[in-house]
Amino acid sequence: MEESDGEGRISQTRLKVQDVFAMTDSSTRILTQWNRNNQPVGDSSSLLAGFLGQVASNFGNFPVLYENWSQVPEQYKNNVYLNTIQANFVVNDDKHKQYILRSLGNKWKDKRCRLFDKYHNWELSVEENIQNHPPHIPQDHWAIFVRYKRSAKAMDIANKNAANRAKLVIPHILGYKTLARKRDELETIHGREFSRAEMYQLSHKKPDGTFVNEEARELHEKLQEQMQNCSENEAFMRVCGKEHPGYVRGMGLGVSPSQIVGSSSGATSSTTSIESNERMEQMQAEIESLKAQVAEIDSLKAQVAEVDVLKQHIAFLMQRAKGDETPDLESPINKRSSEGSHMPQGGNSPATI
Repeated sequence: MEESDGEGRISQTRLKVQDVFAMTDSSTRILTQWNRNNQPVGDSSSLLAGFLGQVASNFGNFPVLYENWSQVPEQYKNNVYLNTIQANFVVNDDKHKQYILRSLGNKWKDKRCRLFDKYHNWELSVEENIQNHPPHIPQDHWAIFVRYKRSAKAMDIANKNAANRAKLVIPHILGYKTLARKRDELETIHGREFSRAEMYQLSHKKPDGTFVNEEARELHEKLQEQMQNCSENEAFMRVCGKEHPGYVRGMGLGVSPSQIVGSSSGATSSTTSIESNERMEQMQAEIESLKAQVAEIDSLKAQVAEVDVLKQHIAFLMQRAKGDETPDLESPINKRSSEGSHMPQGGNSPATI
């Protein structure tokens, strides 16, 4: 691992994640390597990944009370990036920041789910689960989190995610090593670029040369068949379905579909469609975030209105307590009509003479 001090001197050392947190010299930072797709590679990539995992699991950085990563305030993200990530790693490019924040978001989501599974008990009531909050999580944060996770909306999302995970029947053999790092190693050794199809084979074949299962072999054959008539990227779309923003099959985290679509026939329309889908999904995420903010504001307004009513009622009671028989204030809670207050207690009103 390479370190750089404040004077530009570079030294080699072996570090673990905890060693990074223990570094006291603020001028020393770890050098990082990035490939052409702005993904971390080399030995420092695993150290960075482990460090980001620790940062994401500290819910003082990113509280659990937010429904999703897009709702976490940008102030929190920028603060962590500047004072925690950049303070320990040499990462200055905007593209690096995009990758790091996306990785933090994925890790925060996973850590939050594990926390819920560890401390929440479906056999207990909501209030009982709130009382059983993790010691390092504020109870009010945990209460919001628990109520959200038990909502119909959250459970519907969880069921859909579980159904999607059940469809993932093709494991890879890379372990903790990312596709980007494996590709970088291969390209360094062989002196050439490795395609998505090649990376699919390498990451789904066992040491004896056979595929990890029959599904992996069949998918490979379909890709090869489609690639006879179209580009590699188009073949992946036809066989595997559309790509998602921030992750491309055979490329890994941090690569958007628009980065890898080539200039072959039909690629222009594919690029336009993919970029449109990306923009639509980003806009939808922004809309959901705005809706959540509006709902929060409406809730605060309602609470303020309730407080105002209580203040008026307290003022009314205090005036009565002072012995004022003709108070100027009328209780906003137990109002009586002025007409009713002057009517006789019983019988009909006397006739006018």
